[in-house]
Amino acid sequence: MSVRLNVALRGIAFSGVSGWPLPQRAPDGNQWVTGRCWLYCRRENVSVLWIGPVRTPSVEGELYACGQCIAELVCMAREEQRRKDLPAHRVCEHRELEKREGKTFCRGCARQIYL
Repeated sequence: MSVRLNVALRGIAFSGVSGWPLPQRAPDGNQWVTGRCWLYCRRENVSVLWIGPVRTPSVEGELYACGQCIAELVCMAREEQRRKDLPAHRVCEHRELEKREGKTFCRGCARQIYL
């Protein structure tokens, strides 16, 4: 049984083409603010969107992320969904690579690997 991933970060409008959050200037664009990205890049003074609350045993706060990190989060969620949809014997970790016509491929599943 295959389940479709529905990206739903509360209130964030995504581009149907790129998968990135819409810029503020776009019709129905997002409300970007300047601040720190709390996800992967941790950059300061960049355009970020609120993606939800964060709670730990000692801290509560608001979680903000830049467009690049939100797109990476969405990509990771989609990849995980694809992995779940594959039968267990079909999940490949791309351990052995080979070159063909200047491109890199996995020997196990024959998929092209973009390095």
